[in-house]
Amino acid sequence: MIDELVRVGFSSQEARVYVAALRQPSATGYELAKLAGLQRANVYQVLASLTERGVVEQVGDAPARFLAQPPAQVLGRIKHETARRCDALVADLAALSGPAQPTAFWSLKGRESVIERAGALVADAHDRVAVCLWADDLDWLGAPLRAAARSGCHVVVNVFGDVPVDFGEVYRHEPPAKTVGGHLLTLAVDSTTALIASLDEPAAAVHTEHPALLRVVEKLIRDEAYLAAIYDQLRPQLEETFGPHLVDLRSRLLPAEQASALLSVVGFGAGAPVVEELLPPE
Repeated sequence: MIDELVRVGFSSQEARVYVAALRQPSATGYELAKLAGLQRANVYQVLASLTERGVVEQVGDAPARFLAQPPAQVLGRIKHETARRCDALVADLAALSGPAQPTAFWSLKGRESVIERAGALVADAHDRVAVCLWADDLDWLGAPLRAAARSGCHVVVNVFGDVPVDFGEVYRHEPPAKTVGGHLLTLAVDSTTALIASLDEPAAAVHTEHPALLRVVEKLIRDEAYLAAIYDQLRPQLEETFGPHLVDLRSRLLPAEQASALLSVVGFGAGAPVVEELLPPE
């Protein structure tokens, strides 16, 4: 507790005296010095500081006794004052750096960094969240997305895999085992910020507010939703024309190595000319 109080602005001696005052209400300075393990000469200076800050209150004169203020009141005031100072600093420091540059983007390395940033972006959303993710990603992003939907945000979820989703506008895609290109996640929030992540190890991401990149990400997510909705309604006709899982069409547009991987995961559903073109000669 002492270390935590020091982290929010108490000196080590102030923290020890405050804890002692909580443990022994209406104690004298001598009693608090003994309980806190301080020299008696030092404790009165500490008590004067705590009294001035409203952390303890003197409740007697002969001898002087001290009563600790409730922790919720003391720490609540510190929390409010700290938030106010931080808000003021944000404005002051932003003024120093000038207007934000549209080319700005930030690189993230490591799965935990990606998870933390994606969750924070969704938690700060006001109007709209759109995302493409794998079913497993809902284990960590599901709760923030659900909270955003409950707060009134329009939430669009493209999910790869069969998993229950009880919030937002949901578009379902093939399971991850049927996809190629790796474990990708794309996220757009409030038409102001986007995150593009690769969650295969080593996991990494780019977070950007660049208008052009943001529009590309939003269009990608919309197109995934369009495809899922069209495929859901017209699957027989589409697979008759383009093969199971649209393998004829998809394999023509993928790099050769990814096209070969696609053929393997969908069971060689492409037509013979496509297969012959992609497979290496014997």
